[in-house]
Amino acid sequence: MNSFTGRRNRPAAIAVATLATAALLGGCAAGAPQATGDDKTLNAIFLPAAWGTVVKEQLAPQYEEETGVKVNVELIARDAIHEKMATLFAGQDSSYDIFNLDYNWIPEFGQGGHLVPLDDVIEDREDFLPLSLDVATWDDQLLGIPQTVHPAVLWYNSALYTDPDTMAAYQEETGDELKPPTTMDEWYEQVTFFDGREFNGQELSGWAAQAAKGFGNVHTWLSFAFSYDCEPFNEDFTESTLSTPECIEATQRWADMMKYMPAGANELTYDNVTAAAQQGTIATAIQWSWGQFATDDPATSQTVGQWEIAPMPAGPSGTSAGHLAAWVISVSKYSANVDEAKKFAAWLETKENDVFQAKNGAGDPVRISSYDADELLSETLPDSDVPRFRRLATTLEAMQSAQPRPRFAGEEIWETTLSTELSAISLGERGVEEGLTRADEAQNRNLAN
Repeated sequence: MNSFTGRRNRPAAIAVATLATAALLGGCAAGAPQATGDDKTLNAIFLPAAWGTVVKEQLAPQYEEETGVKVNVELIARDAIHEKMATLFAGQDSSYDIFNLDYNWIPEFGQGGHLVPLDDVIEDREDFLPLSLDVATWDDQLLGIPQTVHPAVLWYNSALYTDPDTMAAYQEETGDELKPPTTMDEWYEQVTFFDGREFNGQELSGWAAQAAKGFGNVHTWLSFAFSYDCEPFNEDFTESTLSTPECIEATQRWADMMKYMPAGANELTYDNVTAAAQQGTIATAIQWSWGQFATDDPATSQTVGQWEIAPMPAGPSGTSAGHLAAWVISVSKYSANVDEAKKFAAWLETKENDVFQAKNGAGDPVRISSYDADELLSETLPDSDVPRFRRLATTLEAMQSAQPRPRFAGEEIWETTLSTELSAISLGERGVEEGLTRADEAQNRNLAN
């Protein structure tokens, strides 16, 4: 990992995913918490992704049934959560008790002193994925209980990679055996080979990934950057270092590959990439591990059971490191029900509930033990012997090398600054070195203010 890593059933399943790295509450037995009998109500804001929906529709009602504590869950979009938290905290407003956070907000709101430490409600820290705890920690305090992780990994269509005609054509054209790539150079060779070919009546693009201006292009770029040993900042985040040879090489490879994406590449979002995989119009992708569940949904996908995942292809020095996506559950310092809010947050991530959320499509597990859960590993796709959770072993492997976004209080502004230049580079409006130099200059101005 680079230098800033670490500072930095119940009802029918909704879809598929995994969660593993959680917490038992201090003072309560494992499993259901004890009823309080004092009719408390908690107000929470979650992301309207599957992990928020599962909490709102299934787990919060169960918690009320078991404890008598009602939990009102509001689902709002990512940027709106950040904006609302900033506004509420500025006014020390106690309207909401619990928030679902993108982990890169922990430094910002932790530095501001707005979040309650949660170390005392986790009894079994050793069962959590270490990185999931690292990114939820600031100033040596755990400020969020991990809820879901999904590292960026390489997706590849196994039907394409095992097709005899395609394999023979690749061998003839390149002299190499067609197999999932382990290096950036191998992957680039495959992307250029696949692009424009037809398979099952579909014209293929070599790959796809999030590339929309905002944060999508940054999140894809980071997997290239980390795998090329590019470090965006110096050790103490006092200087932007995007103009190094490593960052330039990573960005050049990313920019070169953009031409092998589907039409409208610069607008691609997570949903666009998922749809292309479902339709079978791409050969490979860089996508979050958790998203594999959507390609196995027969109601929307023409490629059920075909997509497999592999670790991020390694860069020149052998480094393979995908960008980490993860969400945590935090408690507001201004809550009038801090103790009850901490209990609910911890209960959401017991071993049982970690597996339950994964089974219901709510992200990949945060607990190590969940990756061996028979309830997940024994499940197959309907009318098939294809494991539904076949991605878990690779996801767990990827979590050993995944790297988080730069962990400092101004990270959200940094993403916006860098995204603007990456967009200009991918559109051909600026060269790689010019764009990265401009990003360095803009970020250094931000750091000086």
